[in-house]
Amino acid sequence: MSDAVVDARGVGKIFGQDEDRVEALRDISLRIEPGEFVSLIGPSGCGKSTLLRLIGDLTAPTAGQLTVNGKAPTQARTDRDYGIVFQKATLLDWRTVTKNVELPLEIMGIDGREERAARMLDLVQLGDFGGHYPWQLSGGMQQRVAIARALAFNPSLLLMDEPFGALDEMTRESMQQEVLRIWGETGTTVVFVTHSIPEAVFLSTRVIVMSSRPGRISHVIEVGLGHPRDVETRESQDFYDKVTEVREALRRQEQAS
Repeated sequence: MSDAVVDARGVGKIFGQDEDRVEALRDISLRIEPGEFVSLIGPSGCGKSTLLRLIGDLTAPTAGQLTVNGKAPTQARTDRDYGIVFQKATLLDWRTVTKNVELPLEIMGIDGREERAARMLDLVQLGDFGGHYPWQLSGGMQQRVAIARALAFNPSLLLMDEPFGALDEMTRESMQQEVLRIWGETGTTVVFVTHSIPEAVFLSTRVIVMSSRPGRISHVIEVGLGHPRDVETRESQDFYDKVTEVREALRRQEQAS
């Protein structure tokens, strides 16, 4: 078996102490293999984003063991093993699209930044927009720039925290299709946080269903829809059945909590 990109064993997270103590996650054990697309879904406040932030070394676990590519998250962050895309694109308005994509490469002191940024913009189908500024782009285009920036240094892992939550439904479906195309072309492992059951099913190889706080993994659902996925996938009985399976898993864990 190949080494896991993410390996969590009994991971827990507590914020605060005494009367302010909040147990966000409890006993999370999860193994994510190279090239997987794994979505985290569950009720609001269940710790989906907290788990993503633990993987990305934006906060530290208070229990258990967690590795990224066999390393502590802190080392993986130092080694630039992952890129992160948040709900807001967080682009710098005073930098062009190209310069936004180049930013992490500048920080890392990587040569050939302009060429690599151009390749990334071609990947997200924005090759003609390098000289534009973020405020000249639509919300979906801004998120594509954010994805290009996150992939600019060839990370093995892409963390996405509800990146399409602020988009309208048509743009959101279009962006889902774009992410699947990019995932297929790059082979990058993806961990994706969402509140949308259809989105989780359409994108993922596996859907991780989490319980109410303290967040635990209640179900792991293999999607198995095959690729490529398109409009016909969304209209298929297999897709409908899998959406129903995830919805029922969420309902069962809510009843058990």
